[in-house]
Amino acid sequence: MKFGKEPPYLICEIANVHGGDINHLYRVVDAFKGASYGKKGIKFQVFDPDKIALSDFSWYPVYKELYFTQVEWRNIIRHANDGGDVWIDLFDLYGVEVLKKNLSFVAGIKLQASVIGNYEVFNALSDLDLSDITIIINVSALDLNEIERAINKFRALSSSIVLQIGFQTYPTAIEDTGLNKIPVLRSAFPDIPLCMADHADATTEFALRAPVYAFMMGASYIEKHFCLSREESKYDSFSAIEPPQLEGMCTALTEANRARVAPFVSESEKEYLLKTKQVPVLSSGLGAGDLVAESDLIYRRTAQSGLATDEIKALQRKGKVLSRNTKGLTTIDADSYRNANLAVVVAGRMKSTRLPKKALLPIAGSTSVERCLRQCLGVNQVDHVILATSNLESDDPLAEYTLGGRVTVWRGDPDDVIARYLTACDAYNLDIIVRVTADCPLVLPDIVETLLCSHFESGADYTAAKEFAVGSSAEIISVNALRKVADYFGRAEYSEYMTWYFQNNADFFKINIIDLPLKMVRDYRLTLDYQEDLDMFQKLYSVLGDAKEPFRSEEVFKVLDSDPGISATNKNLPLRYKTDAKLIETLNRETKM
Repeated sequence: MKFGKEPPYLICEIANVHGGDINHLYRVVDAFKGASYGKKGIKFQVFDPDKIALSDFSWYPVYKELYFTQVEWRNIIRHANDGGDVWIDLFDLYGVEVLKKNLSFVAGIKLQASVIGNYEVFNALSDLDLSDITIIINVSALDLNEIERAINKFRALSSSIVLQIGFQTYPTAIEDTGLNKIPVLRSAFPDIPLCMADHADATTEFALRAPVYAFMMGASYIEKHFCLSREESKYDSFSAIEPPQLEGMCTALTEANRARVAPFVSESEKEYLLKTKQVPVLSSGLGAGDLVAESDLIYRRTAQSGLATDEIKALQRKGKVLSRNTKGLTTIDADSYRNANLAVVVAGRMKSTRLPKKALLPIAGSTSVERCLRQCLGVNQVDHVILATSNLESDDPLAEYTLGGRVTVWRGDPDDVIARYLTACDAYNLDIIVRVTADCPLVLPDIVETLLCSHFESGADYTAAKEFAVGSSAEIISVNALRKVADYFGRAEYSEYMTWYFQNNADFFKINIIDLPLKMVRDYRLTLDYQEDLDMFQKLYSVLGDAKEPFRSEEVFKVLDSDPGISATNKNLPLRYKTDAKLIETLNRETKM
């Protein structure tokens, strides 16, 4: 018998407190029957003085005094049976005979460690049908190997085996209770229930605590000596608890079980946390279209209801931005969010000097700008792909590249790229843009998607990769942040180098520079600025082919990794914004807010 969410099974051990007085024993049984505990049994020690000992044994005279006839035992067992289960402590063949004649009224038997090796008893038990009987085996002084042998031996008689710790020493010292054995036995024999029996001084607090300790450690049976009155009991009274103590112990076990089986998180806990939890509130106001970062939040107790930080991040991971202007010291709820309006904005013109009209140069049959736009159309999540060029007549040829209407052309300021972007953002009510330049014919959609995911989750104003193949990546920019740059600088003279206006102003913007997955990082040059770049792309596309779907990093890098000669074509070309010291000095000075 094993118990999950139930209190422990309590066995009241009567032992010999009756002193051989049958009427006294009946009164003890009646007291047991009156105990208000659901799962309980009463255990009797049944023996014949001449079958348990020889006449030279010191306790032989006491055994003769304690003897009851089989008829007396039959009447006692039936009287006790309607108040709880009956158990028999077996010592000899007489006990087996009483068990045999009352088998249908007995729930279980116990064998002390000193009786386990009694083959007279074992062989006599083997002749009985014990399939409905639970056998408690006391394992005091036995090692694990001996315990395992005992289990296997008695499993031949019954499948219901219980191991018991505790032995008859008066008084039982705390360190002799056997509580230390419970975790060892649970580990060694996880499928076998455990029982704790102790013989602590019944006048001590520990006598009533030890059963609770055992139960909380994993014992599902508790055996305790019981009597009407220790003063009136001739034998075995030292450790026997009286009826009021029994009630108190039963209450303690019931309370312990209530605590043990309570839900891991109770309703009271939830209510407490709800009333006292510090919740995220905005430290200052944010605008419609913004994202919320951890740095935007402070934590306070408040009467306002709102989303937890993880819930905020979860909404933003779904591509949502704030739907309205929000004041500081307020919480954020689900209604504060809406779907972001997102676009890839590709800046391109015809004014290149190192490689004239490079946007229209053919790469394996398609123009450079067309290849760039096709790649951008492969980015999931975006609502628009916009080619942002100037309103000058010289850039008219670019206006033709709409790819069958899938790309929108926006024309604006020739030199102030930020102003050109912002007018496109206003025209399409954009919240977040992916910044790409048209001299990147092989921007990789999966890299852009990785950046977008990080941008939304982190609540950034600006997101870029720390390392990447030049021309394969992009930048993610919140439109409100781009507007702050324009408001601060007016006309942004160096806005062609838009990156610097953000990365140089980490005190003003939420900058998110991420490490891409290693499979997306290479040191190849995939930008178009020199003839060698064009030659490299021609070689690369001759292997890649002209697939209808945009190329992603795995297939591009697979070709470049397998043929180093392709990337060697333009490997040593300089990047001006990394090598021109005078330009770098100017940008650091002029883009600082």
